[in-house]
Amino acid sequence: MTIQKLGNIIARKNGCGKATIIIVDKRFKKGNGKVDQHIPHGFRKITTNEYVPNNYRRNFGWKNTYYQNAITIVRLNPL
Repeated sequence: MTIQKLGNIIARKNGCGKATIIIVDKRFKKGNGKVDQHIPHGFRKITTNEYVPNNYRRNFGWKNTYYQNAITIVRLNPL
């Protein structure tokens, strides 16, 4: 099993989709791991970085928003 596949299994068990960054950590038992950080996807304001609903984008357009891709950092020991 590859490191990416093992990282994706751990991320999906925690409801995070797929692992985008995998950190190899020798302190865990073999095959164990955890989700270190998860940033959900969605549209955010540029000025305040808060997530905005679709109604906001419909009324005010794309002037002050950007799309945040989902980022999931998984820490595991594949060895």
